Amino acid sequence: MNRNTWLEQWASRIALRVPVRFQLGKMPYAFFFAQVVSVFLLVFAVISPYPYAPVIFSLFAVFLQVLLVCIQRGMSLNLAIHLGTGLGAIILLYSAWVSGGIHSPRLSWLLILPLTPFYVINRRSGIFWLAVVMALQVFIAVASHMAWVPVFEIGDAHVLSSFMVYTLVTCVLIVVPLMYDHMYRQALEASRDHQRELEERREELEHASQMREHFIANVSHELRTPMNAILGFNALLLARLGDKPEARKVLNHTRQSADHLMTVINDILDYSQSQAGRLVIQPETFELRKTVEDAFELFFPRVKSMELAYRIELDPALPQWVHTDRHRLMQVLVNLLGNALKFTHQGQVVLRVQWQNPGVLFAVQDTGIGIAKDRQAQIFNRFSQANGDIQALYGGNGLGLAISRTLVQLLGGDIDFESEPGQGSRFWFHLPLTACPEPQQKPSAARMEVQTAQLPWRFLIADDHPVNRLLARQVLKNAWPHSHIVEVSDGLQAVDMLREQPFDLVLMDMVMPVMDGIVATQMIRTQLPSAVRDVLILGLTANVNPVDLDAFRKEGLDDVMLKPFEPDLLCAKVEHWLLQRN
Repeated sequence: MNRNTWLEQWASRIALRVPVRFQLGKMPYAFFFAQVVSVFLLVFAVISPYPYAPVIFSLFAVFLQVLLVCIQRGMSLNLAIHLGTGLGAIILLYSAWVSGGIHSPRLSWLLILPLTPFYVINRRSGIFWLAVVMALQVFIAVASHMAWVPVFEIGDAHVLSSFMVYTLVTCVLIVVPLMYDHMYRQALEASRDHQRELEERREELEHASQMREHFIANVSHELRTPMNAILGFNALLLARLGDKPEARKVLNHTRQSADHLMTVINDILDYSQSQAGRLVIQPETFELRKTVEDAFELFFPRVKSMELAYRIELDPALPQWVHTDRHRLMQVLVNLLGNALKFTHQGQVVLRVQWQNPGVLFAVQDTGIGIAKDRQAQIFNRFSQANGDIQALYGGNGLGLAISRTLVQLLGGDIDFESEPGQGSRFWFHLPLTACPEPQQKPSAARMEVQTAQLPWRFLIADDHPVNRLLARQVLKNAWPHSHIVEVSDGLQAVDMLREQPFDLVLMDMVMPVMDGIVATQMIRTQLPSAVRDVLILGLTANVNPVDLDAFRKEGLDDVMLKPFEPDLLCAKVEHWLLQRN
């Protein structure tokens, strides 16, 4: 049996027999060392020829046991070791003084005094007691040289005692380092095991995080795809209703419900991207007043059915043009306004926007139910709502405020609130906006009117969902009734169709079977004849993952739109690119 195996079995047996207080960390070894020293002291109390030995050694053994009891009841192990070492130094100094001074074999016991402080406490403590031992040795040597110590004759009666002293000191000097070497190896192995466990746990968490992101991306894509058809056909029906108020009312309710569902989907996706550190802002120069008014006006249909004063107050000193992420600003405003309307049944909801030179303060104040004091500290946490009944009574997913805080921070601002239960709340955020000059750019494509409605454009629609192909076909036919439209269900069919006949523009989905839109676009740009290679390609996808979208764009897209899309905006983009190319 090797040394390490023997020590491990011995340590295990010791650990099972010691009190609970001495079973952790370095305690078992300290307990064992104190017991061994106590046994040695009692043996010397019996065999030692010195008249003082029985009393002094027995008292020291008792003192060590008392220290163990004190440790078990809560005394610091370090303090107990210092007390025991100090008393041992005093007793050994006295023993050497009365038994021959520098010539006494009792001085060899001083060699083991620094061991326990060194191994159990720390190196500094061991060095301190080593210095004390060396000082005592120098003192006893000087005292012996000056004949201050009493004369002592060593006879045959002291042979056994001296032999035992040297033998036991030698054993202690070997065993104690071995014991603590085993303790170090054991601790090192435990540390390595813990490190391996942490590494495995980290890999599991990374895998779980990747699976979560993949799951959320897939769920988002699968939800946005049917929402594209719901919102798209809803918009087409609204455009054709004419004077049918009841039908328009039903479609408006459908649109509001679909918009609410899209808000939930976007909140979940945004939170997932913020957790992964992929939520980014895309600043642009825009009209501040119009953006704020657009966000405010989104809730007019809901407010019409409520007995509520809903108004907006804009500071006349507000700059006309600012530079930040317009979409994210709209998102925060919509979240705050939506929450205010959700929790306010009577009174008012007011949106105030003030110029603070520099910066703009946005505040939404309501006279709703307010927030309980004990819940206010958690209100910006994810999946947190004021109390357990809020979701049942009012709905919501508890992500809006958490995402709003993240977005405001990304925009360089700060967000906070004041609230009194039963009296309402005021949520505000400040953004470091400054006035910007009006951008020199063409009007937005969304505002362009279709100028080529009579031209026979040739369109290719590549999408694996027949409902989405039907929606895209209907939108294009409404705008360009004389157009020629071909549909395919995957990227490979799109490439083959382009080889067979020319098209003016391709609507390319990203996620498709057989061949996805990214690979299909890459093949079109690199492998088809030059006459076909430069065809306009407009990406039309429900995949909102920034990495995937960047990869899609890099393969040669002219533009990209996300599903669900606004039919008018799609037509405007198509018209914009057709006019620019032709």
